[in-house]
Amino acid sequence: MKRTGVVSLSFLTLFVLTAHADKQADRLYAEAIRLHGSARLEEVFSLYTQAAELGNAVAQYNVAMMYANGEGVNVDYQQAVYWFKKSAGQQFAPAQFRLGELYFFGMGGLPEETKTAGRLFKAAAEQGDPDAQVNLAILLGTGQVFPLDRERALYWLAQAIEAGHESAHYYNELLLSSESGRLGLEAQESYWKQQKNYWVEMAAEYGVREAREAIERPSGEGH
Repeated sequence: MKRTGVVSLSFLTLFVLTAHADKQADRLYAEAIRLHGSARLEEVFSLYTQAAELGNAVAQYNVAMMYANGEGVNVDYQQAVYWFKKSAGQQFAPAQFRLGELYFFGMGGLPEETKTAGRLFKAAAEQGDPDAQVNLAILLGTGQVFPLDRERALYWLAQAIEAGHESAHYYNELLLSSESGRLGLEAQESYWKQQKNYWVEMAAEYGVREAREAIERPSGEGH
């Protein structure tokens, strides 16, 4: 075999280099956390990005959120999706949850794939993410994506309640009192509308003109 200029590294050397990169990523992430709220957001974003590029899953999630919110950087949903995927690929539950919502709503350049969203919600819920647990419960309690399963929906709502999720109590009571054993269409539509509005409202909080216009636009106008 013809040799190239690339030096072959042993497994041990690769492990040491990976460990070094992990430590550097952790250091950059810690510095970003320390500065967040007290420094220019552009500087914080830069530190998160450096840590993200070195493989820190939490930093990857934070970079994605900053792109989605327009926090310290222009809103860019494609970049947000890229970093959510990186983080979710490392099994970071909040990233799985957020990426799942983008698939559910067909946002950020992603196709509307509710089954993919459901799998991501389930993966995040099983790791203890309360937001994902409620999303999964709503799907199970309405028969969306997954077959209707009232008991499993109540189980996940109970998990979210234990974690202190604000809305879980309401949907738990709603499902318990339902004569049909499922959440009604009105509750279902109201819940998902609220979840979808989160993305727009967060961007609007940071003054993104298009997002603010979307919130203030009367119902029925626009696309």
